[in-house]
Amino acid sequence: MMKRIAIMGLGLMGGSLGLALKARGFDGVIAAYARRAETRDAALKAGIADEVFDDPAEAVRGADLIILCTPILTIPELVEQAKAGFKEGALLTDVGSTKAELAHKIGAVLAGSSAVFIGSHPVAGSEQQGIEAARADLYDGALVVVTPEDETRDQEAVRTVKGFWAGVGALVTVIPAEEHDRLMARTSHLPHLAASLLAATAGRDGAPVLVGRFCGTGFRDTSRVADGSPEIWHDIVSTNAGAIGSELRAFRSELDQLIGWMERKEFEKVKRFLEVSRDCRRALMASSPAE
Repeated sequence: MMKRIAIMGLGLMGGSLGLALKARGFDGVIAAYARRAETRDAALKAGIADEVFDDPAEAVRGADLIILCTPILTIPELVEQAKAGFKEGALLTDVGSTKAELAHKIGAVLAGSSAVFIGSHPVAGSEQQGIEAARADLYDGALVVVTPEDETRDQEAVRTVKGFWAGVGALVTVIPAEEHDRLMARTSHLPHLAASLLAATAGRDGAPVLVGRFCGTGFRDTSRVADGSPEIWHDIVSTNAGAIGSELRAFRSELDQLIGWMERKEFEKVKRFLEVSRDCRRALMASSPAE
């Protein structure tokens, strides 16, 4: 039975987590860490946390579960700063979008410690960021991928982390970190970079004011995720560059093939491509928890 939970970072993900716990009746103490005083004040005012701290070690003191909700590249240093406050056998998880490199770095920080890290990735979120965007239903029906280093060795910790996410309404699956990173490169990281490429291409030559008048709902829908935080996506790309590069090369191959058909006026092949693409999307969406 968890009596104290520490949320480390109060952006969209961390703030929503506090609201979700409160909405679902968590009756323990929610402690939270944030660097900025304005964010800490907002968390108290919104009922996201019961106690707030500017010292990571104080924020985690006595916590049964610690959820790391800061950008990926900042997490190992945050763990280093917080570990003096860990209780014996402290359990850590996170909300990062890449897992293998992060698990390796956190493992090095925790070496010799009784603390256990079990990676998590809630496949949820928004292009909006910050505590102002937090909402209690963010995790309702969302897929959360849990990525233990050794599920057999860490059975109890894995059960606890799975139970925690199920308790805020998520659907939980367990896979290895490397497999997670390969899958997310295809289904999340590639789409984001494709949307970014689309936005950059449409807005090239310094003409976004003129071109923007002609951007309808199709462009808005297709490019929406390009409005996400460049800082967050810098960390994602830099910690999963190999898998993302493979997916971008596959994307380029499809693009080159499409351009070739158009240049050769093989429009029946273009039509067939559009039919296959539509069928692929329908099949993918049929299996998506978002549908």
